[in-house]
Amino acid sequence: MASREYEWFVKADLEKYKNKHIAIVDQKVVASGENAKEVWEKAKKKYPKKEPLLAKVPEDDVLILMVR
Repeated sequence: MASREYEWFVKADLEKYKNKHIAIVDQKVVASGENAKEVWEKAKKKYPKKEPLLAKVPEDDVLILMVR
């Protein structure tokens, strides 16, 4: 079952995040950067009780990483 964040990610205009890792919470990008671990840590610090969706926004295709 797809999460709301995933469904939002698929439709969102993320042009400004190309080639960056992003963390999504409540259908918004809450952290971004070059290092996935740092992005995850920033998101968890801001939203410790939430489980962010971590994704990489590439030039052409989409790569989605989920931790459960």
